[in-house]
Amino acid sequence: MTQKEAHTAPYWTTLLLGFGAILLVLAVVTSPEEVFEASAQGLKLWWSIIFPAMLPFLMLSEMLIAFGLVHGLGVLLEPFMRFWFRLPGRSGWVLALGLTAGFPAAAEAVRQWAQQEDMTEPQLRRLTAIAHFCNPITILLVIGTGLLHNAAVGGMLLAVHWISGLLAGWITARLPATSKELQKRETPAALRRTSVSRTSATLIQSAWDATRSARERDGRSFGKLLGETVSHAVQTLMVTGGFIIFFSVLVRLISIYLGQGAYSFVWPAWMEIHLGSYEISRLPYDLRTQTALISAVLGWGGLCGWLQITAVTKPSDKGITFTLSRVLHGLIAFGLTLVAWTPLTRISNNTIPAYISGSSASSFAESGYDRATETVMMEATNLLTQLEGASMYPWQLTVLSATLLITIVLILLVISFMTSWWSRHASR
Repeated sequence: MTQKEAHTAPYWTTLLLGFGAILLVLAVVTSPEEVFEASAQGLKLWWSIIFPAMLPFLMLSEMLIAFGLVHGLGVLLEPFMRFWFRLPGRSGWVLALGLTAGFPAAAEAVRQWAQQEDMTEPQLRRLTAIAHFCNPITILLVIGTGLLHNAAVGGMLLAVHWISGLLAGWITARLPATSKELQKRETPAALRRTSVSRTSATLIQSAWDATRSARERDGRSFGKLLGETVSHAVQTLMVTGGFIIFFSVLVRLISIYLGQGAYSFVWPAWMEIHLGSYEISRLPYDLRTQTALISAVLGWGGLCGWLQITAVTKPSDKGITFTLSRVLHGLIAFGLTLVAWTPLTRISNNTIPAYISGSSASSFAESGYDRATETVMMEATNLLTQLEGASMYPWQLTVLSATLLITIVLILLVISFMTSWWSRHASR
């Protein structure tokens, strides 16, 4: 390949990005008021919902890793993660964190593992893809209760989201190319942990040895650890907030200059999960089709989520593994929702639609139908704020998420012990 050919792709990429930046600047200059409103609403969404809900989990994850507790938990989860996802057991904490706190917390945990050199690059890429889930509070409260007006549908969305995500992770872990990569020699740090678990007399003793060894290797005092934990968590949330504000402005500008049409929901659905779910909930489709489309959007995670994750984890394969997993997750979620809709709706046939206060309902109806020129982000954020004020405060959401996290960790431990027992008996 000649030098000119080698620089062709970067040249055109730079040209396209530069042209897009010029168009964006022109759009901002010609519509300053709309851009300011979209920025303010994106900031409000981030500050009132995402920041208080995510900060405790980001801090908790780094502190537990530094104290070595996650390493001990990894020994206990080794049978489960090795058998189902071909990953080290310590990645089970990241999976549990993704299921309960959402993908920003899971991505930050992956970054912390990368700094400790506990996993190979292929394992880190696989873990990033497998642990990518939307926040369950968003699915249950915002989408199920607020947008679709049915708590049972929100519960079904969450179940489908989790099951389809685990299936997508199981499939991608067994693709020929990636399976070959995972057979590479592990890092020296990982080998030390494996040797600890193999030489200990019992599994509990192995977990304790791994915890103590990891704590000794970290060696940071509590004050230093707390300061670095807060700094890293806030930095991650600042990046997340920047992406949310940027995409709120971008979607607003697209809605202004491209107008509303039959497929106007495609842009928000492709870019951001909250905006996409809101637009789909306004489509003149039956509830089954709306739920299936929202499941696909949640599985895909949005371009905003894709950029957030790749910015934090910096995958060595330019996000190919992660993108493949996102597409699989979306497709499986869409099909699973359609298949499971009839039996699940029969079970929950007597479910009463979720309660929304009169002011919230009237505001929702007004913003959804009478004020057609209002921005999607403003409508969605107003609904989020109303639901938050009428039902739960951020600290209550944190307590609920922490309870869910503990429950999922216990379930994973039970499955891990059952997998270990089954493997021992099957090998006899």
